[in-house]
This record gives sequence, structure tokens and C-alpha cells, in this order.
Amino acid sequence: MIDLLLAEMVAKLNLYFGLRSKGGPGDLFECVTGDVSLHDKSAEGGGEELFHDKVILTLISVEEENAMRNNYPIREIGSTFVKEKSAVYVNVFLLFSARYETYVTSVQAISHVISCFQATRRLLISVNGEEQEAVLNLHNLGFENLNNLWTVMGGRYLPSVIYKARVLMFQQAPPVGGALITDIQGTETV
Repeated sequence: MIDLLLAEMVAKLNLYFGLRSKGGPGDLFECVTGDVSLHDKSAEGGGEELFHDKVILTLISVEEENAMRNNYPIREIGSTFVKEKSAVYVNVFLLFSARYETYVTSVQAISHVISCFQATRRLLISVNGEEQEAVLNLHNLGFENLNNLWTVMGGRYLPSVIYKARVLMFQQAPPVGGALITDIQGTETV
């Protein structure tokens, strides 16, 4: 499911970049999913420049949404009630980093990312035929935590922004259904 969210975000952002480039440089901005820490490693090893002149979307953390931990295991679908294992709700932290030739271009790319998700805060993704909604919020890290994040990833800092996508539901156990009780018949006499 997280992969579907990332794919939807990349598609939405690339569409936004394409619409913004009318009258300007056509292929200036592009978003890809990948490990941003590889941007330094590929340059050092002489490998492919997969992330050159791109906005890189990286998953940096997943946390359980505590407020929804104690959900009720029985839900109504149409006229049927189904019993299922409690779902797990998660929040996903996503890092958008811009790696361009010039610093100004990188900052412009991050500005476009913020503009895109300011206009579209809710993303719908289809999971097993069921629509789920992810709500995007800009996430603020302090300077110390930002330094720690880039240190752990082993890369040099790039202009970036972090978004928190909440709440994704994971439900893999098959539901056990039962029909709605509409009539009660008694055979006992009092």
C-alpha cells in the first residue's frame, strides 16, 4: 500500500510539473522514487546518475497511528456485518529532495513540490478495489533532527521538504461475515 501511495504522489507531482512548465523549459522538473542517500554514493563510485536533475521521493519513516489503535473489529458493509482483525493505521514520513545543477533550481523544485501539495492535500489510492485517503501535512524537523536525518542517510544535505501522509489502513486478515438479523421468532410460551 505504501508503494501505491508513493506511485500516486510521483504521478501527481510529475503532472503538476508538466502543467507548470507551459511556456517554460519542458523537462526542467521530474520526480522519481528512490533512496536519496545514493546520490552521493553513485557520484563517488562512478555509477549511473539516476538522480541527477530530479526531485527524489524517499520513504524515511513509518509510525502507527495511536489514536486509532483500539478500533472495533465489527463493521457494516451494506446489509451485512463482518468481523475482522483490528486494522493497523499508519502514518508515513516522506522526504522530497531536489538534486539539480544549481542551488536556485533545486530551491525552485522544492517550491513547486510545496505548491503542488498545498493545492492537493488529500490523495485517494485504490487498495484491493477499496478507496483509501491519505492526508498530507508538511512536517517540520528542527535543525538538529534534520542534521541527524541526513547523517543517518549518509548523504550531503540537499534542499528538501518532509511530508507526513496519514492515515493508511492495513487490513489483511479475511473478514468473517454474517447476515443482518431482521426477524426474531420465539417458540417459548410463558
